[in-house]
Amino acid sequence: MKIRVGVAGVGHRGLGLARALAKLEDVEFAALADLSPQRLESAAQEFNVERTFSLISEMLESVKLDAVLILTPDLAHHPQTLHSFEAGVHVLVEKPPAYTVAEVEEMAAAGERAGKHLMVAWNRTYALQRVKALFGDEPPEVLLANYVRPEPAYLGLIRNHIVDPLYYLCGEPAEVTAQCDMFNAQREGHTLANIRFQCGSVGSMTSSFGSGGHSEQLTAYGNGYSVFIDSTSRGNGRIMRGGQVIETLEAVDSSAVQIRHFIDCIKDDREPLTSGRVAVRIARFIWGIMDSAGMGIPPLPEGEPGWLMWCMCGDKVISNVERCPRCGQEWDGWSLPVETIRKT
Repeated sequence: MKIRVGVAGVGHRGLGLARALAKLEDVEFAALADLSPQRLESAAQEFNVERTFSLISEMLESVKLDAVLILTPDLAHHPQTLHSFEAGVHVLVEKPPAYTVAEVEEMAAAGERAGKHLMVAWNRTYALQRVKALFGDEPPEVLLANYVRPEPAYLGLIRNHIVDPLYYLCGEPAEVTAQCDMFNAQREGHTLANIRFQCGSVGSMTSSFGSGGHSEQLTAYGNGYSVFIDSTSRGNGRIMRGGQVIETLEAVDSSAVQIRHFIDCIKDDREPLTSGRVAVRIARFIWGIMDSAGMGIPPLPEGEPGWLMWCMCGDKVISNVERCPRCGQEWDGWSLPVETIRKT
């Protein structure tokens, strides 16, 4: 029997994950929801989906589904996840699941009450499974990670990408010391964190907009191995032992791997690697860094037409502009008021 899945959000990240879903033979791509009529029509044609809706609530009320992929803007994740569990479906939600620990806890609890799985699309966990297997029950003794891109980010969104591999490989932190410089009132500039993990490992994390390009690297030492990952989203790199390269790690399609994992967890009724319970721990980890650095939640921009919307070129901006500052694309449905983003 095929798993019937609906997808909410077919913008920047959503379109890529929807394409991974559409390739699975044991899945019926049953419905789509998106606030943009243009994106909705284009995606419906690409995936040959007949049932389309503006809101996820309309989709859940009209189509019998086993699961939904919530790939909408960040502010929508919390209310849409709660609504989906009330409708009795499994949920894969894009990262970050929410901006506060309390909201992530509420999402995890809602899934448990409904008896349904919550999985967060922290794809780097699924790109680093070979590294995890290499160290086995003995985590790396030292773990160094960075996530650097040319644009500043809101509320540790950069750090959201790199904390999940730190947690995946070494577990929960025992002690965090961090420093941060803000780019402006809303956006974070540079963050440095030193971490002592409960397992005894030590690590450091750098997230920054201070570069001319995007990089996300990870280095792990321990048990006689040195592992050098060139991209945590793809898992490519090399493993060394005794001064020699003993294994070359090829790039992984982490989006495809995580979608496959989500469907298998539904079919086998098992907890995902990035489950609701794990999401709560990662949220606490992120906030441990933020608290140590003396950061709170930056205020939402006031008097602006939209907030934190993706452009297809990959830029993420506070969108008080008529077009993307990087590629020049007119917003045309990208820039939405906060109240509209939160609609379910």
